[in-house]
Amino acid sequence: MKFMLRENTIASIYHIANTIFMLEKKIKNNEKIPNPIKINLYVKISEKEKEKICKLLNNLILDVLYHNSNFVLEEKELKVTKPFENKEVKSSVICLFSGGIDSTTGILLSKNIFPDVVGAFIAHQDMTRTTELIKKINKNILSKKEIMLKKYLAPAMGLGYSQTRGFLYLLYGGISAHLHSANKIIISECGATMYQPKFSPLDTITYTTHPTVLQTAKKIIEIILKKNIQVITPFENLTKTEVMQITPQEDLFSNTHSCITSRWGKNCGKCYACLTRMIGSVNINGELDYFKENIFEMPNNENLSAFLRFCYDYILNQDEVDYWSLRTIKYYHKEDLFKRVCFDAFLALRKLKSMNCLDSSYEQILNDFEEKKSSELDIRLKELKKISIPNFNKKVISIE
Repeated sequence: MKFMLRENTIASIYHIANTIFMLEKKIKNNEKIPNPIKINLYVKISEKEKEKICKLLNNLILDVLYHNSNFVLEEKELKVTKPFENKEVKSSVICLFSGGIDSTTGILLSKNIFPDVVGAFIAHQDMTRTTELIKKINKNILSKKEIMLKKYLAPAMGLGYSQTRGFLYLLYGGISAHLHSANKIIISECGATMYQPKFSPLDTITYTTHPTVLQTAKKIIEIILKKNIQVITPFENLTKTEVMQITPQEDLFSNTHSCITSRWGKNCGKCYACLTRMIGSVNINGELDYFKENIFEMPNNENLSAFLRFCYDYILNQDEVDYWSLRTIKYYHKEDLFKRVCFDAFLALRKLKSMNCLDSSYEQILNDFEEKKSSELDIRLKELKKISIPNFNKKVISIE
């Protein structure tokens, strides 16, 4: 990625993205944080725009990592030993690609609407298993659909999970958009992940595609590129089951990776990403053998139990659901989305029970739910047989 340091615009976005990504590591390791945090800037922007970017970055770190940081953008002259030559083909659309079921479905469906779509895969230096998976998907699926996939090398992920990686990915998407002269970036994450609620007070949720992250990154890209960029979220109002229902190829289920970790070389079966994906798999075709472990066969699993209790109360006792579970859902008006998420969960339990593949510790909550909502479960099952429609006109709202 040495070319990223040979062009002013690219180098500016690159430094902002990587500074925030590395800052998270320092905060989590309780390392000393510089005050102010200086970020190199290689383009000319107004003082007002500099202040705007710094404020956006501070708010992002405060919201996501609960740390108050002070940023300063320092204008620097970019020293290059070799002139930058942009040899990338022009394209109107960049689609971020991670190798998960959402992004793979998203890029395949995007191709039908935007024939010139280019995929952008951000590869962390220490995630070789994910990179190898992407190579296989590119060879066996994307290339056969004549979809170009570009790889951009990012800093190592290291131990643990990064909450700012989504910010990094979208800014790298901005770099890709600049290189290909695109004005649209597609992020095909399902709504259940974008607006993931907390299931307990100390629960850690993923901010990868949270609206705060997307809005912040979008605005910074626009300031640096000096043009409007559309960030499209076509699956924002779809459940994981609905996304998997419209997946063009069923073999994508077992050949994609949506897990929070690539440690095992396959989906772990325990994290929230795996849980929602397993529910989708059960509802669509019952296939679960591509997960390392089957959470539905684990008695009283903490993650599954907490999720099912949330789903039960969300439908039947919402007045008793704690505010920290409902806050994001209500703030962004995703009540109907999560109603469908909850019904999908109990549909999966019902199917697993009929297959004798459900641990008895979950049968009581299923029986109680069915007793009260059996007819609505039947209605939801009929709904899932209809084709869900992704909305490629759904765009991230700009921050002024």
